[in-house]
Amino acid sequence: MTRATIATVVAFCVHATIVSACNTQKQYDINSRTLPFHNGQNGMFGDNSSVGVPLVLLPQIAGDESPACLDGSPYGFYFRPSTTGSTKWTISIEGGGWCYDEAECLTRSKMNLGTSTVWSKTGGCYCMNVNEDGSLDDTCNCLYMPYGDGASFSGFRRDVWPVPGGGNLTFRGIKNFDATMDYAFAHGLTKATEFVLTGGSAGGLSTFLHADRIADRLRKEAPQCKDIIAAPVVGYFLDHGNYAHTNNTYTNWMKYIYHMQNLTFGSDGALLPACKAAFPDAPHYCFMSPHMQQFIQTPFFMFNSKYDAWQLQNELQTEWVTKPEQDAVLQYGEDFLKQFAPVPTEGKNGAMITSCICHGCPWSSLKLANKTSYEHYADWRYGRTKGPDATHVDPRLPNGGGAIADPACKTFP
Repeated sequence: MTRATIATVVAFCVHATIVSACNTQKQYDINSRTLPFHNGQNGMFGDNSSVGVPLVLLPQIAGDESPACLDGSPYGFYFRPSTTGSTKWTISIEGGGWCYDEAECLTRSKMNLGTSTVWSKTGGCYCMNVNEDGSLDDTCNCLYMPYGDGASFSGFRRDVWPVPGGGNLTFRGIKNFDATMDYAFAHGLTKATEFVLTGGSAGGLSTFLHADRIADRLRKEAPQCKDIIAAPVVGYFLDHGNYAHTNNTYTNWMKYIYHMQNLTFGSDGALLPACKAAFPDAPHYCFMSPHMQQFIQTPFFMFNSKYDAWQLQNELQTEWVTKPEQDAVLQYGEDFLKQFAPVPTEGKNGAMITSCICHGCPWSSLKLANKTSYEHYADWRYGRTKGPDATHVDPRLPNGGGAIADPACKTFP
């Protein structure tokens, strides 16, 4: 992938009008106001996000393995212990796209998604532990992980990485994740009885990528934790071409990130070794949820739209104005279902797949079979549905063929 191609990618993302990759402060500010991927939220609109949760900055005492944001500043998170003595835990990961090359990462290193120097001293945190009736339990121990690395907490380079034209970057995403888990285990996670890893958008991809990593530690260090699940929200980004049939594709962007940030497999890597064995000639596939999800051992319930607004804008790269573009959107929905098809066959997983054209989707109001998304999530969590019965897919055309009128759903056509 040439730097000229990446420059085109950057230009396209900057001018996106529906959703964006959050690689400028303006994009981030708009995203924060309109989508539930920041400020303690995990991709879910709702009112149980507590406020006033203190920021904890991690010490940088491990030399070139110390946790750090893109600019080298300390990584940190917001942690609220349960006020009721609950042994339920949620760790929630912020979204915000990815920085697709060094220039974008340098820009990001000067804003909320790349430096802790501008983070608020207090924030929020949103529990994803569900009660049997489908309500969310807001008494959990809640830890919210802001985004600071630009690669879904997956890269690692010991040395700073030079930016063409000047400047340096620090890639420590997986070290940020591991150091945060170390803190959590030192502050009560060893006593957990229920654990949910969740996140929205790029945080949803992080959830797919790291569910097994934390689950392995929980089995060893929290022996009473029998319920370990993941709940990725709009993190199922397709391996898909664009409308113009050029090389300016999401898959190529992720391949560039894979090499730039030195994503690897094993103890110092964020990616699953079993996935590498399946794709030895295309290891960057293991940074993409449709390819790597089959190797996840941790049960997950995913929330996604088959007409995801971010994907239509940034992967398909169309705003569905013309009839051919609208046909391409319909085809994208069919392609989503093809790449999603293995999920319900794996037995342990569940899903709520809406036809609403959304990225910040109104999950609490979206219904299928007369149940809300959270009620389906609860049915799966408590074993009332299993296998294909735990997967709920809206078969209709965009926005329920016009029947879904929620303003969070983008108009079609």
